Amino acid sequence: MNSIYVISNESYSGKSSICIGLSLILKEMGKEVGYFKPIGTLPTKIGDLITDEDAYFAHKMLKSMDPLEDISPVMLTSLSYKEGLLDGPEKSQSRIIDSFNLIKKDKDIVIIEGSKSIFDGLFFNLSVLDLYNRFNSKILFIVNYSSDLIDVVLALKRMVNDSLIGIIINKVPRSQFEWVESIVTSHLSERNVKVYGIILRDPSLSSISIEELAENLCGQIICADEKKGEFIETFMVGAMGQEQALRYFRRKANKAVITGGDRADVQLAALETQTKCLVLTGNLRPSPIVISRAEELGVPVILVEADTLSTVQRAEDLIGRIRVHDVEKVKKLSDILKQYVKIKELFADVGLKVK
Repeated sequence: MNSIYVISNESYSGKSSICIGLSLILKEMGKEVGYFKPIGTLPTKIGDLITDEDAYFAHKMLKSMDPLEDISPVMLTSLSYKEGLLDGPEKSQSRIIDSFNLIKKDKDIVIIEGSKSIFDGLFFNLSVLDLYNRFNSKILFIVNYSSDLIDVVLALKRMVNDSLIGIIINKVPRSQFEWVESIVTSHLSERNVKVYGIILRDPSLSSISIEELAENLCGQIICADEKKGEFIETFMVGAMGQEQALRYFRRKANKAVITGGDRADVQLAALETQTKCLVLTGNLRPSPIVISRAEELGVPVILVEADTLSTVQRAEDLIGRIRVHDVEKVKKLSDILKQYVKIKELFADVGLKVK
């Protein structure tokens, strides 16, 4: 039985969705695949069980028959930290090893997902740096594009040595693709780091649904509720005259427009362009004319209490920071992995033969 420990240096690197995407590809190849997240950091309650949010989504997507309590056996919470300091880490260590032994049974490969940091669980001796040897796993590093990504990768390699089989560089701006493909990968190759794939930044994968936007802004959808499942890729702010607004809003599609609830002129201008939803601030309800036009076009209107500046700051933080817990997004990412990642080479380097 082989295993890959998929890790990253930061949250929202695409690690969870890449784990699921690789698992789905392996299942298509006829392999028996286990998914395991030893340390959970995103607690959610499913029935009477507290488990990890990402692990629960993976369990559903992969239609896993393994018990959910074993898929993510230890949750790092403020309570578990206190218990660990008082009682010692032995119970958690045994729980993880027992669960891994159960998950790997009758599997060709286990995809192990690291938590948000390679140092999570360090005081338990349960961080990635502690566990990869116990599992006899090879490490796949998912790193978001940044100007210092070579330093980040080499720092990790120094810690795990030859257990790092390679990396996938994610969320690369199109303008930087040629630089990464020719210069960055060459330098990494000289340092014995294999780059299995370079994935371009895709706005659709970083998008947020209108429903998620409303929830995160503590807002209320007051019309076209049936469209709340559609996705927003960017935000624009309406704080100008109607004529200027119309030219401005035509620059971007698949957007949410944030403006004051009393700016009917801006709201109507936004509705005449490719706007997915209106976010109206100050808890000011729009005029009946705006509501009628939005209903006619199927554009949801979200009413929020906060002022425009606060709402813009919060909304911009959400794009790219919402976890990819959407079936269609994961399927799209699987297709991207097939196209841009050397899948067969990756699996061969772990010791798994695939056709």
